[in-house]
Amino acid sequence: MVKKYPKEVEFDLLRRVSHHDEIAFRALYDLTYGVVKFYLRRQLRDESLIDDVLVETYAAVWKGAGNFKGKSKVTTWIIGIARNLAFKELRKLKYHENIDDHLDISNGTTPDAEPFNRREILKKAMLELTTKHREVLDLVFFHEMTYPEVSELLGIPVNTVKTRIFYAKSALKKRFEKMGITDDDL
Repeated sequence: MVKKYPKEVEFDLLRRVSHHDEIAFRALYDLTYGVVKFYLRRQLRDESLIDDVLVETYAAVWKGAGNFKGKSKVTTWIIGIARNLAFKELRKLKYHENIDDHLDISNGTTPDAEPFNRREILKKAMLELTTKHREVLDLVFFHEMTYPEVSELLGIPVNTVKTRIFYAKSALKKRFEKMGITDDDL
């Protein structure tokens, strides 16, 4: 799961970044980089493309910090920038499949076999979902965003987020059934 920080810390850092405070920018980068990269890994396949989008994202944060309206968390705003840039790159490449191929987030420790299998099963099942369904599940369950935050990030009504979550969970359950996996197996 994503590590949480008080909104005030992010807001203060971004306010300072808007005044071209390089130390605040570095602190904001350190605070949000892992979350943003984790999100991008779940959207893009190519590590060098991920790195390019990260650079573009933080350049946009540096330039646009003064434009932040404060209607969402700073991290949500930054992920929104990364999302737009990632989809722009995907359109350029005509490359529309997402992949959940990300590094183990257990700080380099080797996971035991059972959780690893669960993770692989979930990864395989998630790959069968549509991009829209995979994205809302990722944002809600892995990035722990609220429905209103997802709504703002994706530019869709909250009820659409709820509907996508409902259908995504239903599709995921059907995929598990096709794989012969029951609730007890997970």
